[in-house]
Amino acid sequence: MSEQEKIALYSRLSEAMRRSTLRMLERKAKLGEKVVIAYADGRPIEILASDALKLYQLKQ
Repeated sequence: MSEQEKIALYSRLSEAMRRSTLRMLERKAKLGEKVVIAYADGRPIEILASDALKLYQLKQ
């Protein structure tokens, strides 16, 4: 696999992960569910999916 093919593959994988994360957060937000995220130091925290969705969209 050439370097360009690897770059294209990783780009497609990153985009697929972004889309699936967004869909999961949207679905959980509609259902009023919570998700577990982590602080930068690795400590987990449970928040509403709607709040996580807002944070995720700000990062994009």
